[in-house]
Amino acid sequence: MRLVTAAEMRAIDRHAIETVGMPSLVLMENAGLKVLFTLEKCLGGLKGKRFTIICGKGNNGGDGLVVARHLHNNHLPLHVFLVYPPEELSAEARANLSILRQSGHQPIVMSGTDDLERLRIALEFSDCVIDALYGTGFSGEIEGYPREVVAIANEANLRRVAIDVPSGLAATTGHVAQTTFQAHLTVTLGAPKIGLFLYPGRDYAGEVWVADIGLPPTSFEAVPAEHALLTREVAASLLPLRPDHGHKGTFGHVLLLAGSQEYQGAGVLATYGALRSGAGLVTLGLPRGVAERLRCDILPDVIVRTFDEAEGGFALSADEVRGFSGVYHALVAGPGWGKGRARQLSLQALLEHWPGGLVLDADALNVFTEGTARGPDPHNLVLTPHLGEMSRLLGRPVAAIQADPIGAAREFVARRPCVLVLKAAVTVVVGPDGHAFLCSRPNAGLARGGAGDLLAGLIGGLLAQGLGGLRAALLGVFLHAEAGALARAELGAEAMTISEVASLLPRAFLRLRQGEPASGPGTI
Repeated sequence: MRLVTAAEMRAIDRHAIETVGMPSLVLMENAGLKVLFTLEKCLGGLKGKRFTIICGKGNNGGDGLVVARHLHNNHLPLHVFLVYPPEELSAEARANLSILRQSGHQPIVMSGTDDLERLRIALEFSDCVIDALYGTGFSGEIEGYPREVVAIANEANLRRVAIDVPSGLAATTGHVAQTTFQAHLTVTLGAPKIGLFLYPGRDYAGEVWVADIGLPPTSFEAVPAEHALLTREVAASLLPLRPDHGHKGTFGHVLLLAGSQEYQGAGVLATYGALRSGAGLVTLGLPRGVAERLRCDILPDVIVRTFDEAEGGFALSADEVRGFSGVYHALVAGPGWGKGRARQLSLQALLEHWPGGLVLDADALNVFTEGTARGPDPHNLVLTPHLGEMSRLLGRPVAAIQADPIGAAREFVARRPCVLVLKAAVTVVVGPDGHAFLCSRPNAGLARGGAGDLLAGLIGGLLAQGLGGLRAALLGVFLHAEAGALARAELGAEAMTISEVASLLPRAFLRLRQGEPASGPGTI
């Protein structure tokens, strides 16, 4: 599902109005009607419900006035509050204000403390408040009188619905004002906005529905798509073929170079992901000393191969790496490596002499530097940093990465072309061309050690089956999130373990193969 920035949405609207010739009042009418239809669906019908609508001066306010007219025409109890004087309204909003008045409903034009009290009383006797104050053009802070209006709406004990984006939420970044409308439901217009799926905005959007307001496909095509939401439909389209006449060689061989004396379990957890990826053969490579003293059980499905050890970890030579060609189809390196000069040289050997798919995770990222060799085709090189690792890779504070995760991921990919998986509550996947995908399925149960090892093994196993780096990363991220959601539903976020998440990957695959219900926003 395509996601848009505020600027992209404006460009799409402008193309529809100026090039295609769609009147802006028609789009506003469509928007109001679709909001009404969504309310009817999500509120279990409109009959018997009482509404308060808070309108601003822009086209978002105009959308709210259209909703108000249709509620009034259907004889539903209604209060409309204008936060700005009529002369300040946009032309389209002013036109719909006139129609509403001519239809017999007189909005309250707010101006002082008495009107704030009238709003409180109206909300006390309403079932739903609709926020049509600020739209996608908003950024910064809500100040003065409008801030008091939003605060009063947030205090009310009723259903809160936002049109397009909650007032106070920046549509492109997800940043929020100190006082932001706290929606239970957001009906976003035309296309979903990125900020509804990024934190902290995600916490204010509630359930998101996308309203088709009649914008023509040519208008969307006129504005290049640069962002997408990773939904079940997208993930299902990436599933590799699984012919029944295939054999273990058909489905690829992945080598996991993982583990050290300090972190013995990392490689074992990575094998759990690789085994459940569908790969035909999974080999766990271990430093010889680690293999001899391993305290974790390795599943019997896994082949074990030992390598020379230095400083308690890997010491791979160029000749060893060259020998991987023709034996393995994809490599995973980094989980549980630890630090040291031998690891740096091992990574250098992999990047210089391994031509196939390569996933770099954890400690491999910590020794990855600007001076490191370019390595394999960037379309088959997948890096999977978390926020702290991304901070070290870019030399910027974690807070700066959190404030603009898409920008940070794109900045790194521009420097070092690859497929980048920036792991966080909302995971960002950016391909070598800079196109960004969001997996907005936060799960506190995955906030524990080993989650990244499992994901790295899963992506590596998908790479081994012939998927390109971006496809493997997207499918792996979705399946990991899906299995995490299943574990949370069955076990709870507090006590679920990563091993249990791994055990639910088969069910996640099955749900995807069998076409379970859509995972993205609803559409109407």
